[in-house]
Amino acid sequence: MKRLFRLKNKKAFTLVELVVVIAIIGILAAILIPTLIGVAQDARLTSANKTATDIRTSLNSWLLNVDRDGHRINKTNNGGTDPSVKIVADKGVYKSDFSDGFWLDKENEEEMEKWLSDYLIENLGYREMFAVGYIDKGSVAAVCYCINEQESTENLPTFADFSRNDFWEGSNGIASDGTLVGTSPQLLNG
Repeated sequence: MKRLFRLKNKKAFTLVELVVVIAIIGILAAILIPTLIGVAQDARLTSANKTATDIRTSLNSWLLNVDRDGHRINKTNNGGTDPSVKIVADKGVYKSDFSDGFWLDKENEEEMEKWLSDYLIENLGYREMFAVGYIDKGSVAAVCYCINEQESTENLPTFADFSRNDFWEGSNGIASDGTLVGTSPQLLNG
């Protein structure tokens, strides 16, 4: 008899209490999950912008060395997308492509590509990326950076876009095709 009495007095959750707790957890999850996803995307964008800044700093340092050694780059105001340098890194191998308006004398372009590749591996380490650096008045005025080397340049901001504040269609740093793009200086909508 005592045993039956103990079982009856044992405290337990009722079905209603369990349903209420599950509903509360569901509501909290519905509120928190989109917020956490946004925080993760913001962190990725911050990292991409920092990498774009690192690339810009490395390119400017390299350009100072090039200038010091007597190689001549185009130092005129470009007013568009030239001169520029595209950089693709795949498993630590950096390949650069200078635009037609980059060098005033193109005689040592292959040597310059090798020098830039060595310089970037030394300063940036092993990465996979696609980046475009826009040169203006002898220095790197802006850099666009994509995390992987498969990205296409058609969705990246041009040099002229850095003077606008309405480039991104939706969220800052997300191209129209959904690609995450780091920029330096950071390109923001209004």
